Amino acid sequence: MKQKIIIQAKMTCDKCRSEAMGIAAVADGVSSVTIAGERKDQVVVVGNGVDSINLTMSLRKKLGHASVLSVEEVTDKPKPTQATSTPTQATSTPSPVSWAYCAYQPPLIYKPVYEEDPPNCSIV
Repeated sequence: MKQKIIIQAKMTCDKCRSEAMGIAAVADGVSSVTIAGERKDQVVVVGNGVDSINLTMSLRKKLGHASVLSVEEVTDKPKPTQATSTPTQATSTPSPVSWAYCAYQPPLIYKPVYEEDPPNCSIV
């Protein structure tokens, strides 16, 4: 049974997306992996007998958040011989830019502050 699984994951940069595709590609039974969604935060996996729960758990370990949106069976449809469909233009509004950063944070650097003439100590 060939199935299509759509998993929404926390992918904020290209490195996160390539990690997600790598994790999904090595899962058992996967035949194709694509990134979808307006914010490119959905992994679409098509394969035969893919375990959606194990795949989601693997993505959670690496990316932090992942949830299954849909699992559906894929049926092969015969292609029509005549291509009479006309392309339609979809008017979409641009999605708002969300600034997100990856997990890397530079270390904090502390510098001691020296006073030239420290006050006299009044502790006796």
